[in-house]
Amino acid sequence: MVLIGIWACVVTLASTFGASYWKSHHSAPAEPAAHVEKLEVKKVKPITVPIISDGMLKGYISAEFAYVVEASNTSHGSGGGAVDADSYVMDEAFRRLYADNSLDFRRIEKYDLNSLTRELTKSINQRLGAELVRETLVKSFAFVPKDDIPH
Repeated sequence: MVLIGIWACVVTLASTFGASYWKSHHSAPAEPAAHVEKLEVKKVKPITVPIISDGMLKGYISAEFAYVVEASNTSHGSGGGAVDADSYVMDEAFRRLYADNSLDFRRIEKYDLNSLTRELTKSINQRLGAELVRETLVKSFAFVPKDDIPH
């Protein structure tokens, strides 16, 4: 009876040790690693856009933008000719702000910056012919009245 008890204990210990050893040394099939995107924020030079209302210069919009691109797409182009997206961001931002009739310089705090950045991203990517720019960011945005500028 004692031998059967010892035998049961040895079998239990051996099976527990065997199972834990097998589990620690037998790993499950590795899942493919998810593609981790490395994003990069690129700063753009500040722009100054004149605001003209009723045929008169009222002041300037001073704005600074940045854009987010995938690090592997820091330049875009075919045939080795790289195209710098900075120029496109600055040009699109200037054009949008200059031609935007909904921009009320008297209440600049009410301007829809979310809409502006979405539209900038969309039109920049259309002009580049690829989904290069992930997002356009506003670093600063202010209206400076003409009277506040020293002559």
